[in-house]
Amino acid sequence: MSSHPQPRIVHLDILDTDYAKIAAGEPIPDAKKQRLAQDSYDFTRLGQHIARYRYGGLDQQGQDDILCTLGSTAGLFTLADVEDMNDRLRQTGRFYLTPGERQQVINWLVDELGIDLAA
Repeated sequence: MSSHPQPRIVHLDILDTDYAKIAAGEPIPDAKKQRLAQDSYDFTRLGQHIARYRYGGLDQQGQDDILCTLGSTAGLFTLADVEDMNDRLRQTGRFYLTPGERQQVINWLVDELGIDLAA
């Protein structure tokens, strides 16, 4: 009789559609991918960030963190913008984007990727 360890079984809730959507990522239209292909975006990663924003049940700070990641990936924030964000974090002890910074990323998602986070 061998003493092989028993396999560890993890039961998954197949009906957990939010997790499935996050894992699958947000589909980005092929036409938009082709238009932005020269910028070498990782569309799978972008789609996962967007899906996590939509379905992750995040608070405002979590949503702002994802928007910041998306904005940084797209090159939307200047060095001065990043310094302002870091100053706010040091002063308040929490990370957040201003309404204008949020809107800048949301507009980029609509204009460049055809994705409306409000939908």
